[in-house]
Amino acid sequence: MTEACERNGGHDATEQVIDAIRDHETKASGWAYSRIAHRMNVLYDQLNGIFFADKLPKAVISIGADLIVRYGYYRIGRDEIGAKHRIHLNSRHFGRSESDVAVTLLHEMIHLYQHLFGHVGHRQRYHNSQFVGMAASVGIHAQVGNGATLAVSPDLRRKLEALGFSPHHPMVEGESDEPIRKPLRKILYRCECGQEVWADRNIEVEAVCSRCFKLFERVGGNGQELAIVAAEHPPRPVAA
Repeated sequence: MTEACERNGGHDATEQVIDAIRDHETKASGWAYSRIAHRMNVLYDQLNGIFFADKLPKAVISIGADLIVRYGYYRIGRDEIGAKHRIHLNSRHFGRSESDVAVTLLHEMIHLYQHLFGHVGHRQRYHNSQFVGMAASVGIHAQVGNGATLAVSPDLRRKLEALGFSPHHPMVEGESDEPIRKPLRKILYRCECGQEVWADRNIEVEAVCSRCFKLFERVGGNGQELAIVAAEHPPRPVAA
């Protein structure tokens, strides 16, 4: 992958705000993920050297709860605070092993690399064949389309373990891993007697049950209004 970096004239310079945010994350008093953020920032720099010849600029690594359908994402374009490169790690999946979370970070670093030096896929095929080839070159067997990690090479597992990320220990002790699951395209409505109706999310149902003569009411709230998205599909604002 370093050849592509050289063909495209090196790398973006790291913005000063990113160093400031990294420092803040490490020193943030009372933040549950301060230690993890420090570890992931160090790992980012290590993986940058191992797989990208230090050609990637530093990125903001944010941590917090996100949609259950993804482990993380790379944000294309400037985020809400104006940072140009940001990788988010979903804390809802910190019951996974340290090694698995590290694989997610590497996955998102490949997205950053592809954004700078490759050809980013469109929304329906964000994980295109180029991404899958890049992932394979570092030891991640990914699926075209949804980007799901199908397998991780033993060599990559060994490298990550040598860097302190165990395949046996969870990222957060005692944390259960919420499985990836696809949200529903449709919204469920139910009447008082239990009859159910499914409707497209852009349709508001105003109907009375023919049995109990009560209105159908929406069930599940916003959690059932989400369209199906890929497990690691990032938001895609207009790139800066």
